[in-house]
Amino acid sequence: MTALDVLVVSRRNVPRFKDLTPEETADMFLTTQKVGKVVEREYNGTSLTIVMQDGLAAGQTIPHCHVHIIPRRFGDWANNDDIYIDIDKTKLNEVYTTTEHTTALKVDNEERQPRTLEDMAKEAANLRKFFTDAS
Repeated sequence: MTALDVLVVSRRNVPRFKDLTPEETADMFLTTQKVGKVVEREYNGTSLTIVMQDGLAAGQTIPHCHVHIIPRRFGDWANNDDIYIDIDKTKLNEVYTTTEHTTALKVDNEERQPRTLEDMAKEAANLRKFFTDAS
């Protein structure tokens, strides 16, 4: 599985997709489209998996509306739908920070080293150059 999973998060902290205003919904998906184009190009993808787990029963582990963007290539998973199993496992590697708390969780398997905050900051800085307020 690719180590890259970019999140698009609503500015206003709402737990569920249904809690977004129509304007926020449009902004989230226009932003997802814009970020997806860059992620696919910069990480040599030929496709994207775009996922939102909306609510506890859907697998949402963090009560903040967000979309996952994952660059894809043919053969990156032997069975294409296995990505959804791995997305659930990947949640064990997420670092989630809010003003209330910070939680760092374990990686999903022993072969993969956890990404440090420094690694994630470098990745964000590399991608940031593609996004300005004017674009």
